[in-house]
Amino acid sequence: MKNLLKYIAIAGVALVAASCEREPLTSHADEGGVNLAFDLSSVSRAVNAGDFTPEQLKVRIYRPEGADSALIRRYTAFEEIPTPLYLVEGDYSIKVEAGDKNNAAFTEEDETARRQKLCYEGWKPFSVARKQISTIEVSCPTINVRANLVFDTSDSELETSYGQQRPKYENRLISNVKITLAAITTTAQNVAELKEAIAREEAPTLTFEAFETTNSASGYFLMPEGVTTLVWAFEGEHETDGAIARMGTIRDVEAAHAYKVAFHYTRTPDGYAKVEVEVDDSVEVLDDKWYFKPQPEISGAGIDAAGVNRYAEGSTVTLVCESINDLTTLSLGGVNFFANGAPVADAIAGVSCVKNEPTKVTITLGSAYFDTLKGGVNLLEFGMQDAGGTDVYAQQVQFAVEGIDASRTTYDLWANTAALKAVVTSAASEVAVRFRRVGTSEWVTVPATVEADGYTYTAQTTAAWETLTNAQGHTVYKPNSNKSFFANSSYACELLVNGVTKDSATLTTTGGQTIPYATFEDSSLACYGSDTGVAPFWGSGNNSYTPELCTFSSYTGQQGSHCTKLEADLGGLSGVFELLAAGNLFTGTFSKPSTTGTVSFGVKYDWTVRPSSLKLQFWGNIGTVDRTDKSTVFLQKGAQDEASILVALVEWSSRHQVKSGTGDPSGMWNPEEGTNAVSEGRIIGYGTAYPKGQTSGSSMQEMQIDLYYYDTVTKPSANYTLVISCATSRYGDYMNGCSSSVMYVDDFRWGY
Repeated sequence: MKNLLKYIAIAGVALVAASCEREPLTSHADEGGVNLAFDLSSVSRAVNAGDFTPEQLKVRIYRPEGADSALIRRYTAFEEIPTPLYLVEGDYSIKVEAGDKNNAAFTEEDETARRQKLCYEGWKPFSVARKQISTIEVSCPTINVRANLVFDTSDSELETSYGQQRPKYENRLISNVKITLAAITTTAQNVAELKEAIAREEAPTLTFEAFETTNSASGYFLMPEGVTTLVWAFEGEHETDGAIARMGTIRDVEAAHAYKVAFHYTRTPDGYAKVEVEVDDSVEVLDDKWYFKPQPEISGAGIDAAGVNRYAEGSTVTLVCESINDLTTLSLGGVNFFANGAPVADAIAGVSCVKNEPTKVTITLGSAYFDTLKGGVNLLEFGMQDAGGTDVYAQQVQFAVEGIDASRTTYDLWANTAALKAVVTSAASEVAVRFRRVGTSEWVTVPATVEADGYTYTAQTTAAWETLTNAQGHTVYKPNSNKSFFANSSYACELLVNGVTKDSATLTTTGGQTIPYATFEDSSLACYGSDTGVAPFWGSGNNSYTPELCTFSSYTGQQGSHCTKLEADLGGLSGVFELLAAGNLFTGTFSKPSTTGTVSFGVKYDWTVRPSSLKLQFWGNIGTVDRTDKSTVFLQKGAQDEASILVALVEWSSRHQVKSGTGDPSGMWNPEEGTNAVSEGRIIGYGTAYPKGQTSGSSMQEMQIDLYYYDTVTKPSANYTLVISCATSRYGDYMNGCSSSVMYVDDFRWGY
């Protein structure tokens, strides 16, 4: 018997709490705060020819009420069922009946006509939770009983004590054959009484006649309520012995089961014909299905259409696509491998299909196909179209393929770690992932542990740090970007299973950050003005006495069309008093209300990833010291002056101020002096460079300033988190340096 299944999707949303008060039989959208909707939009294609009539379809929804169930909704036509179905929260049950129970017994070989005569019935409880949508499926198998009738015409020897040969049916030894099956409640002693009981009870009856042209037939019963017995009768005319009539009983008949009745006969020693009956009541499950939502579907033995399926290396996967209408097109990943109702040879490497029947296609996915997939969980998307309409249906099937799972690998690019994911589908006692930064040769191997799904493995990396002591005697940590995961970087990875390399992949991180306005293509930046005190990012010490310490300029080798020029100058009155002013650029503000100027260092910067260095384009000509204008002197006249470029990642509650002018300077700071070098907060990390002399060549060159960290964990998030500062003289606040030094800077950016 074919298992003709039926699925209904119910989406229930409980909008308000309610008691178990009886609800009306028909749908009222606003009554009781319930808005009804029921999605069966594609149901009109449930059968190939015609829909069920209102008398043939009944969908009822009940709500428990004490010991009884109250009917609250009923539908007799597909178009009546809205979508989705909204119900108040609580417990419900749904009952579905389809088909005409007046067809109590029938024979029908045509597939479509048979489906319309069969009866389907299903029931299922479900619950609706407040403000939640749930989906349930109601399976509605047929409630008909199938009878397969076979008249055995073989001429093989019959095992009897008489050793008689079974006569051939083609020789017409018996003619006018008639077989009757009926579902009756009373007991009949002979064929004549059986016929009387059938007429009296109007029992469902199947009658088969004239077996001259066929040796088998089939039909369907709808058993009356309470009846579990089928009675059969065999009638025929023997060519020499006259009329033959035999009858028997099949008990405990079950719905949705098939019963095979085989008839054969022999000659007895006294010349009378004998009929023997064999009953096979085993269940016969056929492979076609019937749906309320009859779009094509893909399934397969051992395949979980809703979950993740493990692919075993070198194996073959078999899937079946079925539809209630003739299949016309099948595709995988947008490529048709079945078109115009026929397979397309070699459309996709490793993919083939066989048309079993117009509505069924077997699909084979070989190892050649799976070898093209990446390691991890792969989503195979099939497209399906049948002759029932123009819609192309999509169905996804997931397969876990052994290898590095780049799509599920995650990174913490401030902590410089990665959770390297891999899929292992083979037997594994030891799993590890190793990595190295592209361009390097040293591997880092990390053991992997299995997750709950049994096939996903995670190798959790740790950041690598080098411990050093800086020039001021403080312990600092330098990140090893070759053995840690940094932004905008590529890493070679390999999956090791039981010590054997099973897969390799290149992982590329993103997420690098930019430094605002660091290309210096905008001539209106505050750093090119004077005494603003409100610079949004870049500032300088330009003032009325020394207006060209920082200017909009250009130089060979710059990125883009412009760069920034920093040039030392002598401020004051020429020939009366002159003081050294170093060319400078910094993140922060500058104000000069009097003869003293104040630099307020620090800007807010939203850190998302950790840098390992600061990079920039640079060219400089740093001369020898010719000014010692303060009592504190670090470099004597004639010594080689040093420029200064520093960067600091800080956690400051307020900007740090440095004041200098005609009086003694104050607030000078050096990030190398420790994490607590200033009172505004901690220094998390820093980098410094002190260029000397003239840059070789006449073009700007890339400079890289490595970063060192006091704190390897904290990500700065205070009011002020970044300082970048450049000056033509390292000790310019003390007016100690070269008055003719010049340098060009451009394109500040982070290195990872």
